[in-house]
Amino acid sequence: MTSRTTRRVLAATAALLLLPSCGPLDSQVAADAEPTAPATSATPASGHVADQVTKARALLDGLRVAGRAPKTGYDRTALYGQAWADVPRTGCGTRDNVLVRDLTDVAKRNRCVVVAGRLADPYTGRAITFRKEDAAAVQIDHVVPLSLSWQLGAQQWPAGKRVAFANDPLNLLAVDGPTNAQKSDSGPDGWLPPNKEYRCTYVIRFTRVAASYALHVTEPMKAAIVRILDGCSRVDGSPADLAPLPSSVWPYAATFASERESTGETAAGGATPSGKACPASAPIKGNVPDDGGDRIYHAPGTRSYAVTIPEACFATVAAAEAAGFRAPR
Repeated sequence: MTSRTTRRVLAATAALLLLPSCGPLDSQVAADAEPTAPATSATPASGHVADQVTKARALLDGLRVAGRAPKTGYDRTALYGQAWADVPRTGCGTRDNVLVRDLTDVAKRNRCVVVAGRLADPYTGRAITFRKEDAAAVQIDHVVPLSLSWQLGAQQWPAGKRVAFANDPLNLLAVDGPTNAQKSDSGPDGWLPPNKEYRCTYVIRFTRVAASYALHVTEPMKAAIVRILDGCSRVDGSPADLAPLPSSVWPYAATFASERESTGETAAGGATPSGKACPASAPIKGNVPDDGGDRIYHAPGTRSYAVTIPEACFATVAAAEAAGFRAPR
């Protein structure tokens, strides 16, 4: 065979090897088809966890560390108001509002009362069927328990702040009843959710509540929170970004507490009203409209003052304005 013929045969053989009908090798198909989505989708989740943990650490570092005060004088109803008061004035009780928020497939008897639903319980990780006739199966937990808050600084709060705290959605979760009973009034140093995947979310929310209400924490509580934050790999929602009820609701919230401070003082320099009357020391009437409109104050001698039923009373116009009330137009 001549060298020219040899070159032609080699060229023809090379062309046959390049024909598309041969296709790629199976291993190459697998390599080309290997999905890249998991790596991409993992980045936002990881970033979200890191963001929430960073915010929680900053909140925790801002909390004062001190021991627990004694529980002396604690009375749930007298100091924190009747259970599930409608502090935000939604027209429904706090318990039903939380059930609507946390349950799925909710059924109601009327506009407010929840009679059935399904709960993905964060504390145990189980699915629970809620029925009104077995209401204790699902309870509303205070993430920071009320008696614990009393020991961590709430003894110095005005009545309205305590009642708002007891009914603040930030501090409330629908959870498995028996598990909530086991928690009792413990902090993170004494109890954590059995569902380990929720523990990071739980301690971040605990920290958010404590920071929102300027509670202090004990050294063991802080150590327990730090330990959980150090191992965080999952955070449900954005607990570090949740906001508390505004302080403007405190004067109205104070009306649900049966025991007032001996001075008669409530939030923002106010005093407790009695029917249509305000005490002589705080004659400015504050009204909160049913439709959620502007809060208005009325001074003695002004139009409608005599017939106005106040939600709060103030010593001065400045105190009423500081509490979020405006002059009538």
